[in-house]
Order: sequence, then C-alpha cells, then structure tokens
Amino acid sequence: MMEPETTAASLVARVAAQIVERLVQTKARPGDMLPAEAKLASQFNVSRTVVREALSFLAGRGLIAVINGRGAMVQSLSEAPLSAYFTQAVAIERLSLREIMEARKPLEVQCARLAAQRRTLDQLDAMQTLVQHMRRSVSNADRYVELDRELHRLIAEASGNLLLAHLVSALRDAINAQTHEMLYRRRNRQQLERVHALHEAIVAEIGYRNPDAAARAMDVHFSEALVFLIQRQEEQQMVRRG
Repeated sequence: MMEPETTAASLVARVAAQIVERLVQTKARPGDMLPAEAKLASQFNVSRTVVREALSFLAGRGLIAVINGRGAMVQSLSEAPLSAYFTQAVAIERLSLREIMEARKPLEVQCARLAAQRRTLDQLDAMQTLVQHMRRSVSNADRYVELDRELHRLIAEASGNLLLAHLVSALRDAINAQTHEMLYRRRNRQQLERVHALHEAIVAEIGYRNPDAAARAMDVHFSEALVFLIQRQEEQQMVRRG
C-alpha cells in the first residue's frame, strides 16, 4: 500500500499534467486566465486544495502565474527555469566551464547558421554596430565581455528560434563570471584581437547570408576558446602539483 504522502503527491502531479494538457487542447496563449479553482476541482474531480497545490507546482516551473484576487494566468515562455537549472549545475554539481562551453558550441553554431538565413536588416545593423563598439573595447575586459554577451544574444535572436535563444542565454548566464575571468582577463592583447576578428567574421558572414561560412566561423570561435580553456586548466594543475 502506498504511503498517504506519496498518494497525495501523485494526485497533485496528475492534476498538474491534466491542467497542462487542457492548456494544449484549448490552445491557450500567454495572458489567458485559467478557470477558477472550484471549476478545475469539479472538472478533475478533486478537492480545491489539490488544484491549488497543482497550480503552485506549475507556477514554480514558470508555466503559469498565480495572481491574488484574479486566479492563474498562462505565462510567456521564459528562460528563468533553464537559467536556474544551469546555475545549479555549476554551483552545486560543480559542472565545469569546459562542459558548459562544449554544450553551448553546437547551439551557437546552429544559431549562426540560422541567423545567416533569417536575420533582418535591423538585426544585422544592430550586430554590425555592436561589433564596432567591441573593436573599441578590446583592451577593456569588463566592457568587452558585456558586449560579447549582447552579440551572442543578438545572433541567437536572429536565428528565429526561441528555444535556441533561451538555451544560449541560460547557458551563458550560468557561467558569465567564469567566462569573464577565464576567457578575457587571462588573454593577452594578441589573443583578444584574434577573438574579435572571429566575431567580425561571424557577423560578416551573417550579413552575406552565408550560412555555412557563418557556422564555420562560430565553430572556430568556440573551438579556439575550448583549446584556451584546456591549456589554462592544465597550467593550473601543474602549478598545484608544484
């Protein structure tokens, strides 16, 4: 016989799944209000307490927002749950910068490829302007890393794929401080110039609407970053071994 706590938790999970299924079936959009708790309880043949806990469960995962005095509302797709997951992976599970970068690489390569196919003139103009600002900030690591983050965000958005854009942003958020320290502060001027040249190449190929070349430039960018990381990690291990 199952423990009461387990049974209650399973019931809440089942009702939460039914609510999500209902949202899919009704083609709910962000901002739409869900039926009142009493109506949901009647529809699913459970208590209002179970419905309330199911809604709280879904709110915790960013699917809905529970608004006092109004009820539950469908949320817009957010990268917050992804950011929380990757941040926990880094902070608690000790996921390394190298592992995150390896995960990011194919996503960013695909973003560059799609951006070259789908970017608008306004998006290209924003990228080109940003790259010019980056050129003037190569010697300022603090400023450059901010601009670097914005450029990759623009490329991901230009891909026209919301899921890719959220994944890229969430992964970047999880390692932003490490990226700043390892990939920029520890590089010399010549190495930073090389990084910037690749950024310019990526944007240029996106501008030319050359998907393969844009993808190759992004692949080289991340491959060189990974080589740099591996070299620095090996140097740190040698220092620790003394």
